[in-house]
Amino acid sequence: MNKKEKLWLVILLSCMVMSNSTLVNAQDIEHIPRQHLKDTITLGEVVVKSKRQLVTPNSISTTLTHDDIARAAGKSLASMLENVSGVSMLQTGASVAKPVIHGMYGNRILVVSRGAKLTGQQWGIDHAPEIDKNAYNDVVVVKGSESVRYGAEALGGIILMNAKPLPYGSKGVQADVMSYYGSNGRQMGTVGQIQGTLPFNRQIAWSLQGTFEQSGDRSTAAYLLNNTGMRQRNAAFSLGYQRDPWKFETGYSLFWQQMGVMRSAQMGNEQLLQERIRIGQPVEFTPFTYQIDYPFQRVAHHSAFFNVYYRPSSSMKWSWETTYQADDRRENRIRRMDHSDIPSVSLRLQSLQSQLHGSRLFNRWKAEWGVQGVLMKNSNERGTGVVPVIPNYTETTFGTYAIAKYLGDIWGTEAGVRYDNQLTRADGYDWTGHRYGGNRHFENVTFTFGGHQHLGNLLTLATNFGMAWRAPHVYELYSNGNELSSGTFVKGDSTLRSEQSYKWVTSLCYHDSWVHARIDAYLQWINHYIYDYPTRQNVVVVSGAYPVFQYVQTNALFRGVDVDVHLYPLQTLDYRVYGSWIWANEQRTKAYLPYIPSFKFTQQLTWTPSFRGAWQPSMGIEHRYVAKQRRFNAATDLTDDTPAAYHLVGFNCGVTWEMPHHQQLSLLFEGTNVLNQLYKEYTNRSRYYAHDLGRDIRCTLRWKFN
Repeated sequence: MNKKEKLWLVILLSCMVMSNSTLVNAQDIEHIPRQHLKDTITLGEVVVKSKRQLVTPNSISTTLTHDDIARAAGKSLASMLENVSGVSMLQTGASVAKPVIHGMYGNRILVVSRGAKLTGQQWGIDHAPEIDKNAYNDVVVVKGSESVRYGAEALGGIILMNAKPLPYGSKGVQADVMSYYGSNGRQMGTVGQIQGTLPFNRQIAWSLQGTFEQSGDRSTAAYLLNNTGMRQRNAAFSLGYQRDPWKFETGYSLFWQQMGVMRSAQMGNEQLLQERIRIGQPVEFTPFTYQIDYPFQRVAHHSAFFNVYYRPSSSMKWSWETTYQADDRRENRIRRMDHSDIPSVSLRLQSLQSQLHGSRLFNRWKAEWGVQGVLMKNSNERGTGVVPVIPNYTETTFGTYAIAKYLGDIWGTEAGVRYDNQLTRADGYDWTGHRYGGNRHFENVTFTFGGHQHLGNLLTLATNFGMAWRAPHVYELYSNGNELSSGTFVKGDSTLRSEQSYKWVTSLCYHDSWVHARIDAYLQWINHYIYDYPTRQNVVVVSGAYPVFQYVQTNALFRGVDVDVHLYPLQTLDYRVYGSWIWANEQRTKAYLPYIPSFKFTQQLTWTPSFRGAWQPSMGIEHRYVAKQRRFNAATDLTDDTPAAYHLVGFNCGVTWEMPHHQQLSLLFEGTNVLNQLYKEYTNRSRYYAHDLGRDIRCTLRWKFN
């Protein structure tokens, strides 16, 4: 982009902001019909009780409430999000899982916490998001390409992690304590949250949250997965002060996790590697233990924030959000000469984000604008005795955006534009002592436009078209080492270009007293789509032999349909059916892309009888069918075929007791894979060496008081 084009872009952004700002007068947001705002945010059985608008009405999104999060105690964030149609997960082993939205995962999905992008080591297949879902009040999954508001990398969608608002002005203390036990891995954990205000000043509010969890060796339906235990210790603290028109909030959180790595994917010569892939399961087993031995991963993610909110009138809002994050990751492997205690991978990623947002409202028109800056620095610890998988690097990103919206009674529309500039500097040495890296500069202009229309009282149509982009990560450019959990050796390509995405999503919702139905359809064109594939070659290092995966890029086409239907034959009965279809292939050759989720279909029947008094029981059953992935190219896999289709059956039953003095006690039993099916999931990178998890029966006890 030359200087003249940049000048015109700045003029365009300024005109969009000024043209909408001059229309603004002091008007209350309540003038916008609340019913229609609720309809666009409320999808399926989801009810957003807060008055704040978390996402635009023209976005295709779904919300999981705090009760949904509590019912998923002991599960990963990705596993919980599988209850949203169009969302699946990419697994590596028993504990590592990354959410997948419409076939996109990793750095193509933005995880946003308190307005800030989660900056962790998401480049690795065997790296899960470093975030504790239990610390949040609700989770919003946005399926569209929302890069204008949140920045680059949101090609697949956004996961908004929204904290519970601080209880300004309230008296007393609110608490929520939960303990759970799971049979698979003998998992146990406790989650607690407490918040309140200071007795001498009710405008100063505080919140404390903590999570403790541990599990031992997980198991399939037929055998133990040795060294798959997990430890997790998380804590969060928030403090805020509110006095109109100002509000100040600050806080700190720690996410600490240690996970064992399944031994069947490690060690051995090249012949043994081929034999293990052929057998498809471990050949050696040891008794169950909670102990985590080498190899293992350990991660500590620190986050501190300071936010300022200013609302001079009911129609004008400003916010300034600053977040510092530090991510320390260590990976220890089995090494010779008693050096296993020295990490083979030791990374420290630091980031500082600062963003200024503003919005103004006049009747049904709204303007939003903002600027964002992100500084990141990643460094490898010296003295590991191993050549780093990725080089040291710094990344500087600047972005600015403007959005104009119209919110009518029966329809609404919006349009936005954004400019991003990113500079990446990398510097490292490979195993031959050759210095590599350099500077890469990326800049892009993205846009979005969308709208929604109420077709009578029962139907709502929403559509959104957006452009997004993503610069190649340093890992994709320069990686040259093995991933611990997946048991693969990955090579990057320094010539990779940035991805350019165009995504069109359309959603049709129907709501009446008997049926709640929603259909989402999407098309996504991605130029220079980056992915890794097995070269069918192996590399032998000290810890063993590993198959080589190479990063390449191509022009790709993604398309799919998500269906979610609730039927209410009785007031106390809810029958839900949801499923997802996705097709992805190269545009030129029509060849199928690897590791795309196959067709998935889930049905749930929930009975919630009406009882007089304080007791409220509920029970339900679930059946999930996952088809064999037949849209498969054997040249992009380690095996010549995909796993067979499988069925999983689950159940849940529980009771809630409303106690005196605003207290509530809940007991929940839940089972997954209760028939103990032995199966493999196509999107699990460890399927070459082991089957997926077997039966798991969980018990959760929860106590709330206010």
